[in-house]
Amino acid sequence: MKSKTKKFPKHACQFCGCERKFVETIIDDEFIWDEKYQMYVPNGFTDAFEHTGFMYCPECKETWTGL
Repeated sequence: MKSKTKKFPKHACQFCGCERKFVETIIDDEFIWDEKYQMYVPNGFTDAFEHTGFMYCPECKETWTGL
């Protein structure tokens, strides 16, 4: 019995062909104390984040193999 090997574009996941990828990031959000609610609340949104370097496919959950 012959098995066919599927070829996917180089930029896609080489396991399933998905063209989206998840990139893990660490986000440093700022919170401030709200006297009215007596709790910390977000102080807007920030762009202070860094990539951890871990990328994976959102479809098959395998480590990213595309470009």
